[in-house]
Amino acid sequence: MNPSQRIEFSKNWLTQNVFPLWSEKGIDRKNGGFVESLTFEGEPMDLPRRAMVQSRQIYSFLTGLRMNTVSKEVATFAVQQGTKYMVDKFSQPSGAFIYSVNPDGTPKSLNPDLYTQAFALFGLAQAYQLDPKPEYKTRAKELVKYLYRERSVKAGGFTELDEKGTVSYKSNPHMHMFESAIAWMQIDKDQEWWKLGDELAQLAITKFIDQQTGVLGEYFDENWNHLRENGRFIYEPGHQFEWSWLFSLYQELTGKDCKAIRHNLFLLAEKHGTDPVRKIAYDEMWSDFTPKLISSRFWPQCERIKAAVRLGTEVPAGEKAAYQKGADDGMDTLFKFFETPKKGMWYDQLSAQDTFSGNSSKSSSLYHIINALEEYVNLRN
Repeated sequence: MNPSQRIEFSKNWLTQNVFPLWSEKGIDRKNGGFVESLTFEGEPMDLPRRAMVQSRQIYSFLTGLRMNTVSKEVATFAVQQGTKYMVDKFSQPSGAFIYSVNPDGTPKSLNPDLYTQAFALFGLAQAYQLDPKPEYKTRAKELVKYLYRERSVKAGGFTELDEKGTVSYKSNPHMHMFESAIAWMQIDKDQEWWKLGDELAQLAITKFIDQQTGVLGEYFDENWNHLRENGRFIYEPGHQFEWSWLFSLYQELTGKDCKAIRHNLFLLAEKHGTDPVRKIAYDEMWSDFTPKLISSRFWPQCERIKAAVRLGTEVPAGEKAAYQKGADDGMDTLFKFFETPKKGMWYDQLSAQDTFSGNSSKSSSLYHIINALEEYVNLRN
C-alpha cells in the first residue's frame, strides 16, 4: 500500500466496520457504560468493567466524530452516557476513581491506582471538549486535589498502588497523567492544568530519562532512581514513542523547546526497539539496548505511527524518509492485527514467531488504534 491507500483503508475500516459494531455491541444500553470486551463473534463478554475503558471509549467516539467516521448523534450519545457512567459508578468521596465495577454497576475493585486516575482525568477532558459542563471540570479538579493531597511523592509525581495497597513508582501512569494535563491545557486556560503539565514534563526530563543512555525507564524507587537488574533497567519502545509524541503537543502549547529530547527518544526507539525485517516494535528492552521481549503487542505499533508522522513534519527534507518509513511500517504491521474473523476487531499480540492468538477484542485498544490512524490520516504526506 502507498500512504493514500492506507488512509483510505483506515477511514473505510472505521466507518464500515468499527463504529457500527462497537456502537451496537460495545455500549450497554441497559446498565450504561461501555463493555470491557467483545468476542470474535461480536458479542459482549460478561467481565468487570474498568474505569479506564470508559475513558478510552469516550475518546475513541469523539475522535471518530472528528474524523467523520461516526455520526454526531451516535458519538454524542456514546460520550455522554459513558461519562455519566464513569462519574456515577467509579467516583469516591475522596475525589479518586476506583479501578473497576461489575457489569451491573456494583463496585468490583476499589483500588484507586494512578493509571485509573490518569484516565479518569483524560475522559473528563474529552467530555468537556464536546460539552463544557461545569460539573465535568469540577470533578476533574477534585481528582487533581486528591492526587496532591494523598498521593504526592517528595521527589515529585505521585505514588502507584496495587490491590493490596503496596506502593510503587512507575513512569507509565505519569505519562498518561501528562497526556490528561495536555488534554485539559488544549481546551481550558485554568492554570492548574498547566502547573500539572509542567511538573510532569520536568519529572520526565530530569528523572525518568536516563542521562547516560537517553532512554526513559519504567520502574523506579521513591527517589526516582531506576530499578536495575545486573546494572540495567527495563524500557519499552512503545513508551519512548508515546512520550516523544506527547512532548510535541506540550511544546506546541507552551513554546518550551524540547525538540532534541523528543527526537532522541524517537530515534533511539527506532534504532534499537524495532525489527526492520519483521516491521515491528518490540514490547520490552533492556537499557543496554538488547531486547527483553521480542513479542509485539498492537499498541507499540500505534505509538510508533503517531510519533513518526508528527515528528516527521518538522525535520529537513533529507531526514523525512526515516520518519515516513517508521510510520508506514507501523501501519502495515497494525493492519495485520485487524485480520480477525469478524471485521472491526483486532488481535492483541503478535508472538515472537509472528503468529496471532485469542478470541476476543478489548474495548480499551481502540483508543490507541484510532489515535494512530487519526495522526496518520492528518499528517502523513
